[in-house]
Amino acid sequence: MKDKRKIAELIYGILKEGDVRTYLPLISGVLEEEKTDKLKITKTPVLNSIGQELGKLLEKEDWKFKKLMELWKVGKREEKLIVISAMGVISRKEYEYAKQFIIDILDDISDWEICDQLSLRVIVKLATQNPSEIFGLMAQWVTFENKWVRRLAVATIPPYIRAKSSESKTCLEFLNKVMEESDKDVRKAIGWALREVSKKDGEAVFEFLKKWARSEDKNTKWIVREGMKKLPEEQQKQLRTMIGV
Repeated sequence: MKDKRKIAELIYGILKEGDVRTYLPLISGVLEEEKTDKLKITKTPVLNSIGQELGKLLEKEDWKFKKLMELWKVGKREEKLIVISAMGVISRKEYEYAKQFIIDILDDISDWEICDQLSLRVIVKLATQNPSEIFGLMAQWVTFENKWVRRLAVATIPPYIRAKSSESKTCLEFLNKVMEESDKDVRKAIGWALREVSKKDGEAVFEFLKKWARSEDKNTKWIVREGMKKLPEEQQKQLRTMIGV
């Protein structure tokens, strides 16, 4: 297994000097060597480490967004996860460019891993810098036809509430927009978000779920059932009675 910094330096050199599409097989070949014998994939933490090192190398380069976009467009899972982690590093100082990068790749999000890694590593960092603007964008994203973009918005809530533990009101106001979601992958993220918020402000989540427990919508009832799991048993019992389970 190669040193992650060395792999990052190789990718950095290709981005700086070469045509990304031409040299993609070289990048893919190096990452192939990092795959596990059992699962035949390169583990996400390994790719995250490479991406973080790459981000540090790219921070001061004015061409970084153009080249990262090229790598994103031609790359597969491994390259995309590296780009995400690099963007996570860069987004701390390059808010506007990082925001636009995310907006430009929304149509490319097509699975849960890419979606959640974007939320956990990039969107949350933008949201902590400018909550009003990013939550405004997230409110737009939950109206998208692409379920992974809807999940992208919701999956930002768990890391956001961990970073901003006093912001339960903001998070619940946002989740109020998605409580009738029909897609299961998005609903799972909503349940996850509610459980995370309840760790910081269980009483607010309880009151929020009591309101929604009166709904006749089966998807809403499912979300309430999943979202209440970190609440005290007595509160869960009351909610179960309200939703009829």
